[in-house]
Amino acid sequence: MKRLTSTFVAALLAGASLASAEDTPSPTPAEFASMPACEALRSKYPSLTGKELTIGLGGYNKGFQSPKADDPDTLEGLDPDMFDRLGACLGFTYKFQLGAFNVLITSLTSGRIDMGPSLYVTPARLEQVAFVSSYQVIDGSVVPKGNPKNLQSLDDLCGMTISAAAGTFEATTLAPEQTKKCLEADKPAVDVLLVQNTDNAILAVQSGRADIHLTSAAVARGLVAADPRLERAFDVDLPIRNGYPIAKDNTELRSAVTEGIAIIQGTGVQKKLLEKWGQGGDAERPVENLG
Repeated sequence: MKRLTSTFVAALLAGASLASAEDTPSPTPAEFASMPACEALRSKYPSLTGKELTIGLGGYNKGFQSPKADDPDTLEGLDPDMFDRLGACLGFTYKFQLGAFNVLITSLTSGRIDMGPSLYVTPARLEQVAFVSSYQVIDGSVVPKGNPKNLQSLDDLCGMTISAAAGTFEATTLAPEQTKKCLEADKPAVDVLLVQNTDNAILAVQSGRADIHLTSAAVARGLVAADPRLERAFDVDLPIRNGYPIAKDNTELRSAVTEGIAIIQGTGVQKKLLEKWGQGGDAERPVENLG
């Protein structure tokens, strides 16, 4: 699936809009295109004006990027809303390219894609790619309706099966750390059912192959809102950031995205978008170019 969300600067200046005013917190993409600060960035990074960037996806995530119910060919969420404004400010267009989650990083390092979607910034990933990060991560959890296993915290996961995409923080770090605590308390380990993407993780919960799916709080809220068979169990504050991965040697794009997000944050609209898509405005942090 491909989706072009930022139009060229000329179209934006002419008043092109991507959603109704009610659905599009201000400043809108068109308003960013005409800001003097963004005009200055386009002069500073002229190679991005009119360029189409490829944003890789490792599956869809509610609250971040997922097909609209009334228009499956269009994605909605925090990422499209941020890329719309970032593209308008810097002058680029973009498309999403769907693939497997476990090849996102290698797709970046090989140059097959220009950027990735919102991902957890982990030490292992920072060894391979850079991140432009602007908010903290709060994890959520999804269980069958009624929470039949009465899972209220990470401490309740001993002996349970969680579904998680291969390579995610939940699979590589959270579950092993909790397993260690379980074993130290003479309780059974946490079992991890590795899947390719969020859709498969939820299918595992719905079918009973997994007891719980751990993911971003925003994704958890979106999944539960879309499926009456599911409910949220608990949230977990994670000591990590969320950010957009970019190849380490793509220094121009890293700098441009960092400066563009700084402008976006300065208007207050990122906090509005974090609220709109369920992550919460309090999660915002000053933008950083990491790695």
